[in-house]
Amino acid sequence: MAEMLLNCGSSEEEIGRWMSNLTEAPFVLGNVEWASVEALYIALRTLDMVERMELSKLSGLPAKHRGRKLRKRGLVVTEFDGRCFELGSAQHHELVKEAIRAKLLAHPEKCAQFVATRPRTIVHETGFPESRFTQLPAVVFCRILTELREELHQLVS
Repeated sequence: MAEMLLNCGSSEEEIGRWMSNLTEAPFVLGNVEWASVEALYIALRTLDMVERMELSKLSGLPAKHRGRKLRKRGLVVTEFDGRCFELGSAQHHELVKEAIRAKLLAHPEKCAQFVATRPRTIVHETGFPESRFTQLPAVVFCRILTELREELHQLVS
């Protein structure tokens, strides 16, 4: 029997779709309310705080499209909450993990649904090839989600 995967990209499962960074799922990180993890992810591509606050309200395709425009500016080093790091670095990925954790903890029912998917393998399949410009490769995103699911399982066990 084939293993049932949890696709946190273009999924037929509601919890898989909800785990996408594009999903509107408000949370607070760095004293800012973010509409989605994608909002934070793209806001890191600018150091302009007014622009970041505008970006904090975005989710879905509007967030993704703004992210593409910001990527063209070529920012390599960014700052968040007093921490400086390169986009795509381990520190950047750790911040994304903090954001996903905050999203899950802000939505306990969804968090429980996500934890209940253990021990299924998490994948991120969107039907499109991964961008060569991504600073959060699918393999890293899936590792982060798997680690968080285990961490949160330990909290509720």
